[in-house]
Amino acid sequence: MTPHIPNGAEHEVVVTGIGLVAGELTDPEALFDHIAEGRTLITEHPRHKEWGVPCAVSAHIDPQVRQALTDAAPEEAGPLGPAGVLAWHAAAQAWQRSGLPRRLDTERGGVFLACNRMVMEPAELTALAAHVDHEAGALDLDGYLERLDDPAAPAADGADGGLDPRRHERIQPDSATAALADYFGAAGVLETHADACAAGGMAIGSAYRYIRSGALDVALAGGAESLTTLTSVTAFYGVGALAPADGRDPAQISRPFDKDRSGFVIGDGAAFLVLESRAHAEARGARVLAAVAGYAGVTEAVKMTSSSRDGSDYAQCMRAALGDAGLAPEDIDHVNAHGTSTEANDTCEAAALHTVFGARAARLPVTGNKSAMGHSLANSGAAEAVLSVLSLQRQTLLPTLNFTEPDEVTRGLDIVTERRPARVTAVLSNSFGFGGQNCSLILAEAG
Repeated sequence: MTPHIPNGAEHEVVVTGIGLVAGELTDPEALFDHIAEGRTLITEHPRHKEWGVPCAVSAHIDPQVRQALTDAAPEEAGPLGPAGVLAWHAAAQAWQRSGLPRRLDTERGGVFLACNRMVMEPAELTALAAHVDHEAGALDLDGYLERLDDPAAPAADGADGGLDPRRHERIQPDSATAALADYFGAAGVLETHADACAAGGMAIGSAYRYIRSGALDVALAGGAESLTTLTSVTAFYGVGALAPADGRDPAQISRPFDKDRSGFVIGDGAAFLVLESRAHAEARGARVLAAVAGYAGVTEAVKMTSSSRDGSDYAQCMRAALGDAGLAPEDIDHVNAHGTSTEANDTCEAAALHTVFGARAARLPVTGNKSAMGHSLANSGAAEAVLSVLSLQRQTLLPTLNFTEPDEVTRGLDIVTERRPARVTAVLSNSFGFGGQNCSLILAEAG
């Protein structure tokens, strides 16, 4: 069934460019091939053991790759922190591939970036603590900032021997959004999404709605995350979300839907899509890669770290996306699952898939990309959307690594475990975040 444009919508939304950075890979096709061959991005983090955390593995950006990307970012790209550098590379790649001019210079373009708030690292917390008056319960923020600007101040344990006086500007996600909008001349609508693990999908979904309504012609939408840091790793481990390494091979730790799953593996990365109205893309002769056919963002607040175990909240989100696309469950050929490898999330998502697709769930191929690329939080939905576009392009399904045996809830799903050629016309891509922020995207052949 061909997706329809819902009542009141003026434009079909298509994808004309994709870009990505993950691990040591700096383009989407390289990542697709990497996973298709059954290989992982998850390795031992160079500093996790030093930090003494039990989950000493991650899908981090290779340090040499990160430095190369940092060096490649032009000055006019503006202040870019660790996540912003990744965002700039993926966004610039997607933009160049779309064939759009270097600068759009129109208010009918927008930037939609997903990136969760950065947290302070130990050196910064130590420096800040020196300016806290515990008796008065006050912080001398001016004194702290003056210290950062003082070249004679004692060095802290930063990467360059000191603290970056502009770090607090660089690490704000809003700064990266504004920098990208200015660089590409697309400042008609600017949005920064921090909807936890659903943020990447929600950024794409919001851009899709602006274009579908006719308010924008072009949008740069995606996510970037750089959270394989001591503070973030410690926090996620503290709430029981991260899988302990326990001496296991890093490649085997992330196990979506498997009965032996024990938590997610954190990752870094960035991914972007260029979205356009079909009319705008065709008018300039652009190559159309896929269509964004439907989207739903649903918020619930069952529990901070999990949703209803019967899958009803996730099912509601999937059904809303199908309704938005004008599709029935039988029109979906593939599910790119959120699949974090946590007990709670996989249980909820598996139950929801059984609810929405019924008996057909046993014949509907499901892939969990996080088995190979870890969970890059705000970026994960964007990265999985990019991989879904390539599944549509290549008519190929990616494997879920490490799935060997289901449990009672995940039993009855068709979990893809090897690269699989398949006829794919529509993909349902799920992202379900902490705090009950749920998102489902439907990507389809452009027709």
